[in-house]
Amino acid sequence: MLPTLLDSISTLALVGATLAFYVIVVVTRSLLRSLFSPLNTVPGPLLNKFTNLPLFYSILRGTYYEYSIRLHTQYGELVRLGRDHVSVSNASELRRILATHTFRKGANYERSVYLMPTVFSTTDPDLNRTRRRQFGSLYAMSSIRSMEDLILEHGVLSLIKSWDKALENSEEENCATVNYHYGFHGMSFDIIGILGFGKSFNVLSQGDTAMTDAFHKLLVFLAMTGRIPIIQHMRWAFKPLFDARDYVTQVVHRSIETRKAYIAENGKPPRIDLLQKIIDARDPLTGEVIDMPNLVSETALLLAAGTDTTSNTLSWTIMHLMHYPHVYQRLRDDIRREFPDHSTPIRYEEARKQLPYLTAVLNESMRVSPSVASYLPRRLPMDGNGATVCGHYIPHGAGEICLGIAACHRRSDIWPDPSRFDPERFMGADTDGNLKNMLAFSSGVRMCIGRNLAWVELYTTMANLLRRYDFKLPDSAPYGPHRTFNGIPEEIPGIAFITSGPRDPTRNCKVEISLAF
Repeated sequence: MLPTLLDSISTLALVGATLAFYVIVVVTRSLLRSLFSPLNTVPGPLLNKFTNLPLFYSILRGTYYEYSIRLHTQYGELVRLGRDHVSVSNASELRRILATHTFRKGANYERSVYLMPTVFSTTDPDLNRTRRRQFGSLYAMSSIRSMEDLILEHGVLSLIKSWDKALENSEEENCATVNYHYGFHGMSFDIIGILGFGKSFNVLSQGDTAMTDAFHKLLVFLAMTGRIPIIQHMRWAFKPLFDARDYVTQVVHRSIETRKAYIAENGKPPRIDLLQKIIDARDPLTGEVIDMPNLVSETALLLAAGTDTTSNTLSWTIMHLMHYPHVYQRLRDDIRREFPDHSTPIRYEEARKQLPYLTAVLNESMRVSPSVASYLPRRLPMDGNGATVCGHYIPHGAGEICLGIAACHRRSDIWPDPSRFDPERFMGADTDGNLKNMLAFSSGVRMCIGRNLAWVELYTTMANLLRRYDFKLPDSAPYGPHRTFNGIPEEIPGIAFITSGPRDPTRNCKVEISLAF
């Protein structure tokens, strides 16, 4: 009995000593690595030399862009985000990093893949080049313009029907309170539904939010698995997120199969839209077509490329217009002067040419509130030589470089009074120079593939809504010109899980509308 007990104690002691030794070794290695890291020359909080926890905490809370802006404001254009992460807010350096595939996307893109790597998520330069060849004409402006009637019908004209109905049902004469954030999201999803899935999701006409709710959960799922990969094996703990992923997959798969069945039966597609262009896409060099798993992933990417990014930009734009009444009044008057005839919708090309102030407003909105301002890491060059960034040499293996796009747009040495919304930045002699400091659609070989669709939606939506309606914040609005900090209207707090939108939109994104004629 006694020897057995002693043997048991010896075994436990041995296990305990082994674990203690392992912990000591790991902690010691971590401390030595932190103390002698080549990143120690990069300014930043002391804590960030030893751990990535503040960085990961901000990512999982959806507040990364605020964290990044705060650190860059305090420490400069190159800042230590974590033990093995630095962030850059210099536009020239960011464009250099994005110009080629030398700085590949970070490891989190591989961990957060939806089903298969897409043109957005892939870290493989060859796959990215292949996809861009296959989709070369898909997102071209000529292709998007050919679908402008569908974009108008299921976009802003459908939103106008919804808001006109709200006016008819309102107890107040010629006045209704609407939620512009949900309106823009519904509109964007309906556009992508008809263009990329063969049918509208009917968010605006029927109030069906199943797809929008599932997609937003999917974004949270992808953001979380990018940092904590083990979540992909924990369905029991994150069932709503897994259910959302499965729902989106089923909708996409069913849309593709339905379209293929229609073609088999009728010999041709019902229309040439984005869904059909994806199905028909071939690599011009190899003739390679896309198989079903990749078709599902790339079609699902349409949801991100054409919904959240655009609808959030529209939401931020309305917020800024309401916070700066003189900007709103000038833009509204410009639109109504240039387009007095209400019998036909304002189209993209005429809005772009005849409304320079609208262009300035949209650019300034994307500067102050970029729709993609989340964690965007890049690896150091694969040749093993490291890289010099903002005057600091970073050797290969030292960590990843994050693209501080939101911080780049808030640099006080580039943008005087950077938190103030001022479209005049894009109206004068400094316009070209200021545009070079903008990265709202990224840059280089990984520039946003859906930017042309976004521009068509942005111009047509803002022009037609501001011609038809007068906008006013409700008296109970929590944010507006009445709520300022250092003389500048406070922005609605944001939240970023891949895309960046207003936090608590149910409460914060209401506006009163009335017919302008």
